[in-house]
Amino acid sequence: MKILITGLGVTGKSSLLKWLDKIHPPIPDAIFLDLDHDRAELSREFSPWDYYFLEDVHGPTAMAVYPLPVYDLVLYVLPGWFTHLRYWLSRMRIWFENGKYAWDPDLNCNFGTGQPQDWRNLPGIIKYFWQHFPKRGQTISEDLIALKASRIKTFLVIPKGIGAKISFTFKKF
Repeated sequence: MKILITGLGVTGKSSLLKWLDKIHPPIPDAIFLDLDHDRAELSREFSPWDYYFLEDVHGPTAMAVYPLPVYDLVLYVLPGWFTHLRYWLSRMRIWFENGKYAWDPDLNCNFGTGQPQDWRNLPGIIKYFWQHFPKRGQTISEDLIALKASRIKTFLVIPKGIGAKISFTFKKF
């Protein structure tokens, strides 16, 4: 079974993947991969006996690693406005501390000076946030239209909290 974990950028998809990995012992032969980082670990063919939890931020779009029809189930991470803002603020702090921001292997972009806590990165980080956060409603709408058209069983996953105190609520779409 192939399960897509997707949603907007900076919404807790990786947190969901890690959370599922922690509770997976009842799921035999489960494979958890973030397709931004772990593509090389994925075999060319899917085993029919394994459960694949694949995180892909571009899942419902034409830029997806695998097209939607490959999946048996979709988990769409959809935080509320305030929770999404908290994720963004947390991510922007991490970007500032690392000196790199807004990387995307599919778009081959990686911005920043590469120097941790370099104040010269702040304008770029803030600009990137303002280019993406206000468009969240439009992007969510486009994603949900694509998911509905795919007719793949989809659950909306609502994250609550950040970090070690995170939990998730699942709602059928």
